[in-house]
Amino acid sequence: MNNREKIEQSVISASAYNGNDTEGLLKEVEDVYKKAQAFDEIDNLIYEVFEMMNCFKFSFINENKELILDSESNIFFSLKDCANKLDLVVKFIHWVSRSCIENMSPERTQFFLQTGFELYIGKHLTKKDYEYMYTCFGNGLNSDGAYSYARRLLNIPEGIQ
Repeated sequence: MNNREKIEQSVISASAYNGNDTEGLLKEVEDVYKKAQAFDEIDNLIYEVFEMMNCFKFSFINENKELILDSESNIFFSLKDCANKLDLVVKFIHWVSRSCIENMSPERTQFFLQTGFELYIGKHLTKKDYEYMYTCFGNGLNSDGAYSYARRLLNIPEGIQ
């Protein structure tokens, strides 16, 4: 029996003993669990954002909830709609991959972004990988495909976030 089941069983037992509304108490317990889950998701996102920031020296979040990866080149993406590591990787693919390829950004910027991203995902990528990212998913193209690609980069099976 897990903690939730134990709490529910205690509520039912106490309600029967005290003559309380069991269904009402169980609904309150359910609401508490939903709120706790929401806090866990927020905590996970904050952790992941800081993990990504640790890979990009001097990165920061501005007042518009944008993660500035490189202020010198003004490379950033919005944290809006991000809930986990997968979402952060997809945002990078959509909005930063262009700056990782030749003739789009100075070599220093390309190296900085590629190194930080590879450190974050724990995988080495080739020039062709970045070109593929930008060509297929850059500028917000093909969101479903970007998620599938990001799952492969992170070794996350389809359907799992």
